[in-house]
Amino acid sequence: MEQLPTDTVDGYICGNPEILITGVAITFLATIEHCYKAYQHNCNIIISHEGIWYHHKEQQLDVIGHATKDPVYFKKKAFFQEQGITLYRYHDGIHKALPDRITAGLIKTLGWTHKEIAQFPAYSIVELDGTLGSLIQYIKDTLHLPWVRYIGKKEQPIGRVLVAVGYRGNGSLLLPIIAKEKIDLVIYGEGPEWEIPEYCRDAQTLNLGTALIILGHGASESPGMELLADELRAQFQDIPIYYFPFQNPFLVG
Repeated sequence: MEQLPTDTVDGYICGNPEILITGVAITFLATIEHCYKAYQHNCNIIISHEGIWYHHKEQQLDVIGHATKDPVYFKKKAFFQEQGITLYRYHDGIHKALPDRITAGLIKTLGWTHKEIAQFPAYSIVELDGTLGSLIQYIKDTLHLPWVRYIGKKEQPIGRVLVAVGYRGNGSLLLPIIAKEKIDLVIYGEGPEWEIPEYCRDAQTLNLGTALIILGHGASESPGMELLADELRAQFQDIPIYYFPFQNPFLVG
């Protein structure tokens, strides 16, 4: 594993690191619903991939100026304190593993591990055989998603697929790869809508074929935390370890 930067966001966010563990809850992001669920399962440790204070870098409330005037922040903090829950954020380390364990989790959940032909720190390439429409339906069914956003024709044949989790759907990272690797389909969590989506729109208009499926940040990264839960269960068999899957917060109007 690569060495973490000195400004890593990983570490204890609240609670007592020396606490005697009664149970561990693992999740993409410790929403208050997941905190309630952790408490109901007698978990006093929560491992969250993303920051619980709606910010990537800022981990402590005393450096978030508006937090002192917002009841959402202090009610959530009060729950941790009242229930004696310790929260650890595990973001940088799991991404720095080679291969990236969050990417590996998504590919494993989709059943594509044996179809993976290249691994890179920020993305993987898999070789598939199907149509865009069949892959959309398979991904929705496998990840339990009511919908995904996509660009392309459903009858389009798909072979080489670039898979990037989380906020890696940016043009500077992925656009140089598409032509070089002859990518038919890009799947990512999220990214600027004026970059890769507009590239894929133009590619479709020009009959050059690059399609796109956008999963959403949480849907793309939550399987990696499930993989972490499985690995920790195998290592610490006497500790109750639970995985709470990501729940999409959006409604479609």
